[in-house]
Amino acid sequence: MKLASSVLFLSIFSVFLISCTNNKSKEKSQEETITIDLDQAQTLKVSDHFKLKDVIYFSDSLVVDHLIKSSVVNDKLVLHCGWGLDYLLVKDMKTGAEVAISAKGEGPNQYQKLSDFFINHKGQIELLDGQAGKILTYNLQGELLSVYQNEKFHNIGSFLSLNGEDYFLYGGNFYGGKSGYQMQIWNKIEGKVKSSYIPFDEQKAGFMLFIEPRNFSKNPASFYQVYNQNVYELGEDAVKDSLYLDFGQDNIPAELFENSYQDVREFSQAMSKSGYAYGLGNFLWEKDLLFASVRKKEKDFHLYTNTKTGKLAVFDKISNDVFGLKAKEKIGYQHRPIAMNGNDVYFILSIEAQNENMEKSLIKNSSKSDLNKTLLSKIENFKDGDNLVIVKCEVKGF
Repeated sequence: MKLASSVLFLSIFSVFLISCTNNKSKEKSQEETITIDLDQAQTLKVSDHFKLKDVIYFSDSLVVDHLIKSSVVNDKLVLHCGWGLDYLLVKDMKTGAEVAISAKGEGPNQYQKLSDFFINHKGQIELLDGQAGKILTYNLQGELLSVYQNEKFHNIGSFLSLNGEDYFLYGGNFYGGKSGYQMQIWNKIEGKVKSSYIPFDEQKAGFMLFIEPRNFSKNPASFYQVYNQNVYELGEDAVKDSLYLDFGQDNIPAELFENSYQDVREFSQAMSKSGYAYGLGNFLWEKDLLFASVRKKEKDFHLYTNTKTGKLAVFDKISNDVFGLKAKEKIGYQHRPIAMNGNDVYFILSIEAQNENMEKSLIKNSSKSDLNKTLLSKIENFKDGDNLVIVKCEVKGF
């Protein structure tokens, strides 16, 4: 397992997980706009904003790598391990128990491609198979509860339902035809599309080749796109409103989206040279706390904001005095949180962090296995092939 190279690939790919926007937004009120000045970016001193609560380890029988999406519910951490692995791992953070949902195949109770998942209102996992057009529903113990199949779910990249009946669907250019480049609301009971949102000019959008795996957030329910600074808040069966991330003079001018680009890489290269803020990603929104990242001149910026109080902080460097990354290194993909739950936020501790210095007295092991003791004893010297460690912190200062 070459995690260092995979993290680099994910960092690059996070910029290329693209869908298109016409960059036009309705008139916003002051309350709906978050103004972000990247020139005011500072160094993130982790202890100012986070307090270490726990370190979550994994057994040696599992490969925990290439995390595409993560979610937390009832002290359980649900991880989509992708890029060839393509399974869900459910980790009980209280007992240490682990369940892998790995039913890849072409059978009636299997999935051909794990496109997306979310935890529904009943506390169950709904897994989207965008290749076979299926939704497979599991409980948190990994038991299959039901399989639903409909051609509407073919080539869908991400989805969300708040009531089990109305599904928000997004598949970018893989929708095809006149319904391309839209988020649609599809009613499972009636078996039809109720409404469509965010229509795009297909000529502008034609070069966008990739579907993002994390378009939807649950609490509050929202939808975002990489090249769209609007964040759409969702009701059970409708788009309610939108938040606008305003980068001021760093906003991409609308006319740049009208240029002819051969593919998404060409577009990203043009944006990186332009000096504008581009590539909204790593988006997490939990209650009032919103986290996201953006790029400018091939430099990463992370931002935290409280959407209720308006408090905002933007970071371009990190001084990690909580769980041990090198002091004052550039903000990167590996520094992003992977999940939030209430006032808790989760980070990956990867083998790129070669110089760890963690106070063992602060760490409460989620699992007491011999493997975890071994990992803890050598935390200053990760070896290629070790599983990831996930760090749980409490948010403060926001």
